[in-house]
Amino acid sequence: MSVMAGSRGVRRFASSWDAVAAALSSLCLIHCLLLPALAALGPALVVGHGPPWLHWALIAAAAPVSVAALVGGFAVHREPAIPALGLAGFAIMATGAALHGHEPLEAWLTALGGLTVAVSHLRNWQARQRV
Repeated sequence: MSVMAGSRGVRRFASSWDAVAAALSSLCLIHCLLLPALAALGPALVVGHGPPWLHWALIAAAAPVSVAALVGGFAVHREPAIPALGLAGFAIMATGAALHGHEPLEAWLTALGGLTVAVSHLRNWQARQRV
């Protein structure tokens, strides 16, 4: 009985990491979509997409949480496509960050990468629920 309770505790803890990682990915997505939309409203707003280091800082903040959640989930569900999807999302975001100043490609890639990472966490959570 204590093994089962312990297992549920591990799953709940892992679900928390997925929730935090999905939230961070969503913040990246909001950043990528909102700032270009505000910039399109006109030069009166004087809104840029941010300094070049901002995307790298967001990636650096999100990556450790995502890795913890996706690796922890993989240990439970054993579906390699899920962490691979998260890795692909980070690679797409990093490509966008490397293309800072090349709009609209930068915004599209970073938004697509953030969405891909968020989807990987949703799939991770769903796969853990099935086990």
